[in-house]
Amino acid sequence: MIPYFYFYLLARSPADLDSEHKLTRWPEDRMLPSRRDMEDVLYKEGWKPFRMVDPPCTYYHTKCHDKSEVRWVIRGQILVGLEKCQIMLSIGDRLELQAGTPHWVRILSDDGAVYLLASR
Repeated sequence: MIPYFYFYLLARSPADLDSEHKLTRWPEDRMLPSRRDMEDVLYKEGWKPFRMVDPPCTYYHTKCHDKSEVRWVIRGQILVGLEKCQIMLSIGDRLELQAGTPHWVRILSDDGAVYLLASR
C-alpha cells in the first residue's frame, strides 16, 4: 500500500518525465529475463551494473552523481523522487537518470527490493 502523500505527482509513463530521463515499463504479459541476461544488456550498452538488495523501508537521501545511472527492478517496488515528480518502479521497470540529476530513493515493498544499479 502506497501512502497517500506519494501521489502528489507520480510519473506513470515515459511522457511524464523530462526529456533527459528515460523510463521503460516492462509489459505485464512478458516474462522478465534472468538477472544475468539483464546484466548482459547493460554491459553491451556501456553500463557497469551491480546487484542491489535493499530491505523494506530503505531510504537514500537526495543526492546527485557525476555519472548517469540506471535502475532496473528484478523484485519489489521502488519509488524514485525527482525535482518535478516521483516515479514508481515495479518488476522489470527501468529508469535512466542523467548525471547531475538530484534524486532520492525509497523501497516500498514489504519484502524489500532487488535491482540492478549501473552507471557510466
